[in-house]
Amino acid sequence: MTTFGGVVRGEWVKLRSVRSSGFAVLGAALTMIVAGLVFAATIGTDSDGADGVTDPAGITLSGAIFAQLLTGVLGVLLMSGEYATGMIKPTLTAVPSRLPVLAGKVAVLVGTVFPAVLASAFVVFFAGQVVMGNAGLPTARIGDAGVLGAVVGSAVTMTGVAVLGLALGALLRTTAGAVSTLVFLVFLAPGLGGLLLPASWRDNAVKFLPSSAAEAFTQVAPAPGLLGAPAGAAVFSAWVVVPLLAAAVLLRRRDV
Repeated sequence: MTTFGGVVRGEWVKLRSVRSSGFAVLGAALTMIVAGLVFAATIGTDSDGADGVTDPAGITLSGAIFAQLLTGVLGVLLMSGEYATGMIKPTLTAVPSRLPVLAGKVAVLVGTVFPAVLASAFVVFFAGQVVMGNAGLPTARIGDAGVLGAVVGSAVTMTGVAVLGLALGALLRTTAGAVSTLVFLVFLAPGLGGLLLPASWRDNAVKFLPSSAAEAFTQVAPAPGLLGAPAGAAVFSAWVVVPLLAAAVLLRRRDV
């Protein structure tokens, strides 16, 4: 009988044996750093200058929104790739109870993505503050109120989007469908909601979307109208956990 530890080791071997997985993690970390430094270097060039900088930590962490695309796609491929290649059949044959496979994939994904993006979040925060300080702009310290939570929250958000991608890959079983759904939920829905929804619904609906909920606990000075940090964290967690639970149920019930 295959133990959970054996399942995790097997999933780790699968992940590291696919070269694109490493590129996705490295790309997410580099995207976070490069984009954050670009924002830090250019934020003082607008007409507001230093007066427009109200959240120095948030500026350097702005690259997280772009890095999420890479971590989310990695999560999708970790699951949908097995359906595309047919590897899911021997995988589930070796683990008939099925749920340990999903749990093992989540464990490997989180264990790979979170340390990498957390390290990149700290790197871009400290480097970005140096860049902004040299430009005469306001800066933040890691010990300032809300800053450490924003840095760690950015890494949590990127990892959460990766798990959401994995859940969508399990639910939809196709890479194109899962990636399209992920992009819509995380990147397109807030803008489309702001444009298409009636004004009476707009503010109440948009703040419950994944990216808006994440913004509530990943910025020291979040925009007006967002949820509070605890509520934002709870809503974002629900966007990750609910699809994952649905994927677990369907993985047990559906034929391969």
